[in-house]
Amino acid sequence: MGMVSARPTLRPQMVAIDVDDTLLEEDLELRAECVEAIDAARRQGVRVILATGRMFSSVRPYAERLGLDDDYLITYNGGLIRSLAGETLWHKPVPASEAERLIEVAEREGFCLNFYIDDTLMVERIDDERVQYYVGIAGVDAVQVPSLRAALRQGEPTKCLFVGEAAEVPSLIQRLRPEFPELYISGSKPRFIEVTQQGIHKEVALEAVAAAYGVPMEAVMAIGDGENDATMIGRAGIGVAVANASEGAKRVADVVTKSTRGAGVCEALRQYVLR
Repeated sequence: MGMVSARPTLRPQMVAIDVDDTLLEEDLELRAECVEAIDAARRQGVRVILATGRMFSSVRPYAERLGLDDDYLITYNGGLIRSLAGETLWHKPVPASEAERLIEVAEREGFCLNFYIDDTLMVERIDDERVQYYVGIAGVDAVQVPSLRAALRQGEPTKCLFVGEAAEVPSLIQRLRPEFPELYISGSKPRFIEVTQQGIHKEVALEAVAAAYGVPMEAVMAIGDGENDATMIGRAGIGVAVANASEGAKRVADVVTKSTRGAGVCEALRQYVLR
């Protein structure tokens, strides 16, 4: 599409930005120009919200670097909305009964399963390559538990995440959706399957944050790349997919940037916000 909006839009009062493969570069670093562009938007009174599948503790360092001290962070694909100051807008975990069934799926399909309970990553084997792959991306420590079933006695998971081989992920997603109508199941990175409570995804969380700030959705811009970003891209007044986005994200976007990742974020901010 290029940097041309498909319909008339308001100048955004709020911008929601996905983190991995959108805001962050391949080396998981922030571009200096992104930090500057986001700071410029905030100085113009625009709220900037990070909307990610990551844990709260995993996205916190980036939010701190960007100076997002006052605004909510959408984490766990919307399962937890909380500010750096610790104010929680909502927490909507996966029911324990459904989480137990997911354990059975992981055992049956040979996938690794992560639980996120009380913002702690819980796994059965820290030395599993798939756990190490995830930890390397998220920049968090994993806690090894005797079993995931035992971990459920500590609380319900905010999110569950399957990690497997990229070639096997799409077919498992398609099989899981009819098997788990009470859960919302989506892909993010090629090896990941994200699982949250049904009705909990980035679009719903974004609507809740916008309502909390009194911002109409028509005045929200959402920027992302993955299948788990598609709902918020499609719902926002201006939906932006960066150039490296999935086909699903591009299909619902009003705008596809010419640049990838952080450069694409800056492109969108300059075109629609910093004018």
